[in-house]
Amino acid sequence: MFSGVVLAGGKSKRMGVDKRHVLFSGMTLLELSIKRLRTITEEALVVMGQKEDLDLKDVRFVLDLERERGPMVGLFSGLSEMRNFYGLVTPIDVPLLTTKFLNYLKENVIGYDAVVPRWKGGIEPLIAVYSKNLLPSMKGCITKERDPAPHLFVQKLNLKVRFIKEEEISRFGNPEILFLNINTQEDLNKAKRILKGNDLT
Repeated sequence: MFSGVVLAGGKSKRMGVDKRHVLFSGMTLLELSIKRLRTITEEALVVMGQKEDLDLKDVRFVLDLERERGPMVGLFSGLSEMRNFYGLVTPIDVPLLTTKFLNYLKENVIGYDAVVPRWKGGIEPLIAVYSKNLLPSMKGCITKERDPAPHLFVQKLNLKVRFIKEEEISRFGNPEILFLNINTQEDLNKAKRILKGNDLT
């Protein structure tokens, strides 16, 4: 019923190194992202910007349909290739995201086209569940716009979206921790400090 989709096609400009190979808690960010989704979905896909020979098992690699078009194209590419009706999507750079929270997203998708967290920091369209019903709308958005933004796609179109409110998110931890993006070495150091003091499951 659910496929896991890891978005790993970004350039990692601010990090200075490829985020996929950055080590965190004994494994790379890519390995961590795959492992997290493999435990709660029937398959795991990794969407990348270009073909690479990565020695990873129990995962299927998907290429962006168009390179350097941003996360919306990556999202569309992953959902197009998944074998199940629903795709649980995460970016590669949120190592403190928990499976308990991701399972909560899954539990709320029935009857909706998408489930997306929304809190004071904004909406999180790359940590979400999407159904294949959205593929035609996504394709139209990608065709019309050069750099389509996932958050605008979720908010502007007439979609059946279940927004997960901040009070719901907070049951699973501080949103600022759950959604912490690793964009710089400073972010990575902060995440490692947080990990030492938390049981993140």
